[in-house]
Amino acid sequence: MPNHPAASPAWLSTWMSAGAALSFLLMLSAPSGYSVGGGMLLLGGLAIWWTGRCTRHPHRADTSGQASAPWTVEDRTLCALLLAVFAINTLAVLWHGDSGKYLDQGVRYLLALPVLAGLRRIRLRLDWLAVGLALGLFTTAGIAAWQTRWVGLARAEGFVTSAIPFGDMALTMGFWCLMGAALAATQRRWAWTALLLAGSLAGTYAMIASASRGSLVALPILAILAAIALLRRVHLRPLLGGVAILVAATAIVLATLPVGHFAESRYAAALDEWHAYSQQGDATNNVGSRLEAWKAALISIPERPLLGWGHAQYNTHLQDLISAGRIAPFAGTLSNTHNQFIEIWLHQGSLGLIAFLSLLIAGFWYFCRRLRAPDPTVRVLACCGAALPSAFAAFGLTQVILGRNNGVMFFLVSLAVLWAAMRQAERDAETGGA
Repeated sequence: MPNHPAASPAWLSTWMSAGAALSFLLMLSAPSGYSVGGGMLLLGGLAIWWTGRCTRHPHRADTSGQASAPWTVEDRTLCALLLAVFAINTLAVLWHGDSGKYLDQGVRYLLALPVLAGLRRIRLRLDWLAVGLALGLFTTAGIAAWQTRWVGLARAEGFVTSAIPFGDMALTMGFWCLMGAALAATQRRWAWTALLLAGSLAGTYAMIASASRGSLVALPILAILAAIALLRRVHLRPLLGGVAILVAATAIVLATLPVGHFAESRYAAALDEWHAYSQQGDATNNVGSRLEAWKAALISIPERPLLGWGHAQYNTHLQDLISAGRIAPFAGTLSNTHNQFIEIWLHQGSLGLIAFLSLLIAGFWYFCRRLRAPDPTVRVLACCGAALPSAFAAFGLTQVILGRNNGVMFFLVSLAVLWAAMRQAERDAETGGA
């Protein structure tokens, strides 16, 4: 990668900004909505690469004439780790002779490279991102209400694979809106504050309507990140006002809407299922079956630690464990281990787990380094970025969220967009926006 990105045609900045905004607008509210924005970003990234390749005299400026942040070790490390995750996934699939369908999610890490590189070479319109994010959550909340109140679904699931990733991603987007509202409030931009705070409320409603229990694990992490980035005396009054509004609105949802009572019962049921498994060995409920699946995987991983088990091989091995009485039979009915880390460790071995953890940790650390930056825009974008790998790590404790197209697309697009936006804000702060 060049140390100073070459200039790209002005229309590519518009294209990439629109692709990023559409990604968040359609992610949860349209069937395969992730494909539209993600496809635009991929095509735009390839076009930016091609125009840069054909440029004989690179300039140290982006499409607006403003200097772009040069590539650093952090940029190159993120790209290398994305490539490593793809390479090890491919190696494991070929080594085990697994079906080509198990390459589907892995190849998206490779395709994220031109997206990230392209976004680093243009100016993103942050106002477009904010509008796309807020409107996407408004439509998501509307779909959640429609599904639970008129269609009759017990849990809102939008147009993704199930209610769990729907609620998890709605929570993440809602948190980003809340951070954006906090930034706008500190700048006394009240119209943007109202828009983004409403988006955060919509995301909270969608999460509650999904009754996703895994979302609760991420909440303390998000709260800590927000506190580190935002808690300064000068910002305290508007921040406390916004949090009070959000808490009050959430309490009203829980107290007055049927979906709120259902969500509460779901969380209480999880404790009952845990006690049933730990005290009586009941592996037929949701919690017990997942714990039994983890037990089976952790028994099996030491037997093939480097590249793990192929999917067909493991299915046969699991039946042998069940026949030997080492694992409860109900564990054999599950489609996966319901744990992102164990799933990768089981089927890609220690190499795959190390590559995946390295990507999460590096991304988290690089964003966290800016949580106390002098510029408030940099701090907020850093907080949103750090929230992504940490929240997905929390979600991955009870589901294989990156084993679904919508989950992996959300993660990779968001990582590329937030990283590029934060680096852009850093450069603006250094140059005074000139």
